[in-house]
Amino acid sequence: MNRDAAGAPPKSPEPLRAGVRVSLRRHPDITVLASQRVLQGRIFDVVRESVRLPSGLEQDLTVVDHPGAVAIAALDDDGRLVLVKQYRHAAGDWLIEVPAGRIEPGESRPHAALRELEEETGFKAGHLEQLCEFFAAPGFCSELMTLFLARELRAIPGGGKAMDDDEELEIVRMSPAEVLASKVQDAKTLIAAALLA
Repeated sequence: MNRDAAGAPPKSPEPLRAGVRVSLRRHPDITVLASQRVLQGRIFDVVRESVRLPSGLEQDLTVVDHPGAVAIAALDDDGRLVLVKQYRHAAGDWLIEVPAGRIEPGESRPHAALRELEEETGFKAGHLEQLCEFFAAPGFCSELMTLFLARELRAIPGGGKAMDDDEELEIVRMSPAEVLASKVQDAKTLIAAALLA
């Protein structure tokens, strides 16, 4: 059976619906001519839409509809970022990144940030503040990422990380300046390092 990138079997596409937006955000100046969910996955959906801009220009678009995510710039007592190294199949390489993950249904962004930090690094944060929000890839994806700064880190008693079953992570520590001077290629990590350098 074919599965989507999130590991779930794809569901049948919904029929094309004129004037009805399937799930994406909608700007009031944009007219949705037709909308169709072509794939419904565990983490994201894929939506095809035809839209008309205020100028009259019509566009046919395929968009990854994502519920949003958080990223955590976790600074240890020495001013180093606590990072994770993991294999990213879409990039075809092992990437060094700030801890990050999607927001679960009904979950606040700060709660998601604290949960992801614990799951991926084994640390709790005594201080959490929002740094910024940005779209990761707005040309084709609706994912809005919120970047948090976490300080006053303390190891969870008993050590181990409660990562997802399909994650294999290695902890790496680098100062923001070291991240910027290195070959780190992950955008959210470079944004975090640039804001903190």
